[in-house]
Order: sequence, then C-alpha cells, then structure tokens
Amino acid sequence: MDMFYVAAALAFAPALLLMYLLLRPYTYPATEHPYFSDPSFFMLFAVGLVGGTIMFLVYSYIANSVIAVIVYSLIQVMVIVACLNLKRYRGKSDSIFYGFGFGLGAGATTGMGLIYWFATSASRLGGSLEILDYVFLFVLSLAMTLQFSSIGITVGDGIARHNPMQFAVQAMIYNFVFWMVFSVTLLNSGSSLYFYGVSVMCLAISVMYLLYAYKKEIGTMVAEVNRMAKKGKKFDE
Repeated sequence: MDMFYVAAALAFAPALLLMYLLLRPYTYPATEHPYFSDPSFFMLFAVGLVGGTIMFLVYSYIANSVIAVIVYSLIQVMVIVACLNLKRYRGKSDSIFYGFGFGLGAGATTGMGLIYWFATSASRLGGSLEILDYVFLFVLSLAMTLQFSSIGITVGDGIARHNPMQFAVQAMIYNFVFWMVFSVTLLNSGSSLYFYGVSVMCLAISVMYLLYAYKKEIGTMVAEVNRMAKKGKKFDE
C-alpha cells in the first residue's frame, strides 16, 4: 500500500473521530441551537489543513535545531492568531470552535507529514518500518493533533474575548513544553523503550492540555452563552 495513504489514514482517522466526539454536543441534532456554524467550522478546518502542511514543511527543515524548534513552537501559535484575528471572529463566542477546527486540521496534516517523512526516509536508506515503529509514529502523530487542537481552542477563546495576546501567550507556554519533550524524543539516541516512553509522555501532555481546553475553556464559554441567552442577550453584545 502507498505510504501516503497509510500516513493519511493514521493521522486523519483519530482527527475525524475527535471532531465527532467533541463537537457532537454543540451542534445538530444534539441541540436545536448550535453554538457554531458548520460551514464556518469546516472552512477553518480546510484552512488548517493548508496551514498545517506549510508548518510541517518548515519543521522538516529545522527539526535538528533545538533553538529553531523553540521559535517554531511560538510561531505556530501566532499563525493561528493571524488566521483567526479577523473582524468576523473577534468578540464572537463561536470563534473558540473555529480555533479548534483550524487546530484539528493543522494537527492532522502535521501528523500525517511526520509519519510519511519518517517512513520515506527509512525507505531511502534501504530500510523499512516495523509494526512497533508505526505505533511509535502514530502516538507522536496523535499527540501533535491533540496539541494543535488545544492551541486552537485557547487562541479562539482569546479572540472571542477580545484578548488574543494574553491567551496566545498561555498557548505558547503549553506549546513550548510540548515541543521540548517532542524534540527530546527525536533528537536523542537511546533504546526503543526510551523512545516509546517519551512519546507516551508527549501524548500525555497533549491529552491533559486538550482536556483542560475542552472542559475549562469551551465549557466556560458555553456556560456563559447559555447564561446570557436566558437573559435575552448575546455573548457579543
């Protein structure tokens, strides 16, 4: 099977499942009053696919430099700010969902790029990946998808509240920690057990961040929207 399709399946299957599970309570048919527009969400998801592809190409050139990766982790957040900090999204409660959409799309393509990059690199060197290697890459790919999605939620929350930079700095701190652990995984030599252990640590960081972003940030935003709706007001008033 073509490695491109294998990488796409491993990266996009969890991203689409995540989209379904996390968004289901906030749109049709679960609620008669959706908290965001489906077309706008998928538009930002598509933009994220393009943005993530570009970001991964950048990463593939600077992956061997820790300093460059640090800068990359900060720029990654600012890319989402630049895409969301438009008049149509500022002060709108649904921007937090569009941030998630952008991050989910970008995370899926960066994860796919990671798997494809390593697999083709091994092939060019005359080797091939074993099952455990694919498991290792899948874990890292999933971690990247979760991390990018979490950043998108945090940035979207800041856009919605007319306070993008405060939330962007918060996202940068979380992202810096993630990419430092990620770089340790790829740049240091060690046993297979070491690589698997640190990759699981990357996944744990991204899972905890996403749980925080989903429960605390999206949950708080939805509660505020519901509270204002009971008063006959809108969030952006």
